[in-house]
Amino acid sequence: RPSAPPRDAYDPETGEVREIGDATGHAVDDRIIGRITVHPAGYGFVATEAGETVFVPAKYRGTSLDGDRVAVDTWPGVRGTEGRVSEVLARGRARLTGVLRRVGRAVYLEPDDPRISSDYGRVSLEDAPLGKDGEAVVIEITRYPDAARKELAGKLLKVLGDPEDPRTEIEKILACAVIPLEFPDEALAQAAATPAELTVNDLADRIDLRDRRFATIDPETARDFDDALCIEDGPHGGPRVWVAVADVSHYVRWDDALDKEAAIRGVSVYLPDRVIAMLPHQLSSGICSLNPLVDRCAMVVRLDFTEDGDPVDVGFAAAVIRSKARLDYPGVAAALGGDFRGRREQYRPWASELVRLDALAQKLRAKRQARGALELELAEAKVVLDADDPRLVRDVVKAKGDPAVKQAYQLVEEYMIAANEAVGSFFRRRAAPTVWRVHAPPKTERVAQLAELLAAYGVRVDVEHATTPLGMKAVLDQIAALPGAQALSFLVLRTLTQAVWDTVPVGHFGLASGDYLHFTSPIRRYPDLLVHRLLKYHLHRDGHASGGGYTKPPPATPELTKLAHASSEHERRAMEAEREAVAMYRAYLMRDQVGEQFEGTVSAVTSFGAFVELESPYVEGLIKLDALGDDRFAYDELHMRLSGARTGKIIELGDRLTVEIQNVSVVRRRIDFGLIALGQPARRPAKVAARTAGAAAAGG
Repeated sequence: RPSAPPRDAYDPETGEVREIGDATGHAVDDRIIGRITVHPAGYGFVATEAGETVFVPAKYRGTSLDGDRVAVDTWPGVRGTEGRVSEVLARGRARLTGVLRRVGRAVYLEPDDPRISSDYGRVSLEDAPLGKDGEAVVIEITRYPDAARKELAGKLLKVLGDPEDPRTEIEKILACAVIPLEFPDEALAQAAATPAELTVNDLADRIDLRDRRFATIDPETARDFDDALCIEDGPHGGPRVWVAVADVSHYVRWDDALDKEAAIRGVSVYLPDRVIAMLPHQLSSGICSLNPLVDRCAMVVRLDFTEDGDPVDVGFAAAVIRSKARLDYPGVAAALGGDFRGRREQYRPWASELVRLDALAQKLRAKRQARGALELELAEAKVVLDADDPRLVRDVVKAKGDPAVKQAYQLVEEYMIAANEAVGSFFRRRAAPTVWRVHAPPKTERVAQLAELLAAYGVRVDVEHATTPLGMKAVLDQIAALPGAQALSFLVLRTLTQAVWDTVPVGHFGLASGDYLHFTSPIRRYPDLLVHRLLKYHLHRDGHASGGGYTKPPPATPELTKLAHASSEHERRAMEAEREAVAMYRAYLMRDQVGEQFEGTVSAVTSFGAFVELESPYVEGLIKLDALGDDRFAYDELHMRLSGARTGKIIELGDRLTVEIQNVSVVRRRIDFGLIALGQPARRPAKVAARTAGAAAAGG
């Protein structure tokens, strides 16, 4: 199915772009290599690294399935490049979900995915002793179609239960993503044997910061606390900020049972109804978590600033801390606004420190922006489930929709970025191997394509300059002043490369940083744990407090590279599962709203229709071309708009529309709209608006 633009592009802690770009293919031996996306009607598209899309007619797909990595032979077509799949290089999926059917002695799967069912109908099962007719199940594919036999077959892996229960859909997502749910016995045994409290031995080789006023600031629903902040007067006339991070490496050592499992998981997965943690709860919510009013091992970064926010000195050490409070973002937002009503009264003793942290954070943010750090206006969906019955979806809203709450997020974000950069500089200065968070500059040809698209909206793009952070920031600054800024920001997002973990320090384009890595979330990210171990090794060699251990040289760079690349793959897996879960809950919420009308904003325009985003509830649906009325609309790829051949009406990014919900498919994560009325068009610069009107009069 066509995917809606991602709405979870930013990490709320670090402020970096978490998923960007679409590098899916490249040319090898004069062949085009890419991943094929199949339409339920049978035809497909192969996206290439150069940004070209190859149309593959149904009769030329061969035995390829949606998601397969394929080689295609191409030729010029009527509507662009067309091609034929010459070889399936790698299968894109190993599992399928659907409904189990029993007819007599025959047992088969009715696939959920119409791209499978339209080609193969039923999928035969080799053996299915379990499961009742009509139950949702997941199968593993055991036979793929080939030239001799165009048939799919599989074996039953798991019976999921009632197809009407949203939790069943979540189980499908997790099963197909192959995300580990249960910890192996060895890891559970190690977790159970881990002490729940600090002992005297744990305090050795650490600085004692238990007298400092540390506090954690996290979402209201957080259960594990990676980091804590403390601000005080520094020795250089400005503030000193301590960033304390959970010392997971004290409990999870190289190649022990927990380490092996953490490497397999890579990251924690955050779904609306659960968290699939990288570490067992005894560590993630217990001894490693910086819970309030208990002693905890931590790795600390000391940041000394002038009053103007210029860095003066930095230090690193293993420490023991005692967090004095567990604060949350809405509470911090209220305190910064002087609101101490009700339970907010507990924030009053922290008011002066929060104000001081916020003032310094704003100075740090201004300095990052001045060097070219990118800020894309991309909202994130938050699913609100019923507290007593997780099968009930109460609402879908914008996360951090309140500007004051967003400011509280940014407060923490700045110190996390500062700590990550400080540790990165530590490794850079000594040319020591580590795991970097890498975000390469965008390719010139992709920026040139962006320039063509944004020109229709009056946005000037200096292609060469936009391959630098400051140049791309200049583009985003222009976009921010336009209606539909979020949709236009997504075009920039598609232009950028993908952020990954690697051992090659090429820098971080999005943050305009040459020394960036991940250090501040070792409870939920394996690369952060790796960095902690490497830092401890060097601190010990330098004679600084390192918490004991890690005296032996760390793994060689090739092994670190392997771990970094695996973590990148696991991050992508988790993000896709998280996004699909939100899409499922959005559809589940709207399934009883068929026939209702809403006002929305055009968030994306494609050759098959327009995506429209609603504010409340915060969902997104598709108006297919045949649901736009009795006019025939043509797609203008250059300007990303739809033009009516008879009426001259134009639909483009940022336009306001009235839509009616026509169909909802929870299984396909799809909400289909019908157009009721064109509302207020997005405002364009006068010159561009005149050109657009002229194009419409000429028939697009």
